[in-house]
Amino acid sequence: MSDNFTQEIYEFLVEKTDEVNKLIGTSDAIEEKIRSGRYSDAVNKNELRPQRDEIRLEIKAKSEQAIRDAREKVAEYRRTSELKNRLNPKELTDDIKLLRAGITLNAEDLRGMLERNSENRTMTQIILRYAKEHSIDIGVYYTGGNEEKATADELDNILNYYAEWIGTPKASDILDKFFGVK
Repeated sequence: MSDNFTQEIYEFLVEKTDEVNKLIGTSDAIEEKIRSGRYSDAVNKNELRPQRDEIRLEIKAKSEQAIRDAREKVAEYRRTSELKNRLNPKELTDDIKLLRAGITLNAEDLRGMLERNSENRTMTQIILRYAKEHSIDIGVYYTGGNEEKATADELDNILNYYAEWIGTPKASDILDKFFGVK
């Protein structure tokens, strides 16, 4: 997984889980009061239970919102990653002149261009397309975006499972397990 983005999602979920956990603590404290027998049925019915129920609704709402927000962050990451793999004319380098010049290029020439453009997805794709079109085997294949896609897919899976846990007392432990923390 892409460590920076995964860390960002993890930290976001930790923050939201902590907020939900505080509400769970409040709900549990009210539940304890209800079960204590110290309060009359009228107080339990008219005050404590409605307070507890309202907090439980808030727990559910905050939990669902946290998962929705995290999913949106992952979707945005996926969109941004896909955009990086589109050809961008601003990223063209002088190597494009060699590809267009009509001179015979060999595998070593193309590998040199790839080396010079190793951080440039546009040029990498163009060079590899040239190699394919001219049946030049350079032993290199473009896998741009695969890592980002795998990261987004893995985070989507985690969010699908974590959505069932975020509103529970064990949420923090489960979150850490899902992200391999601790």
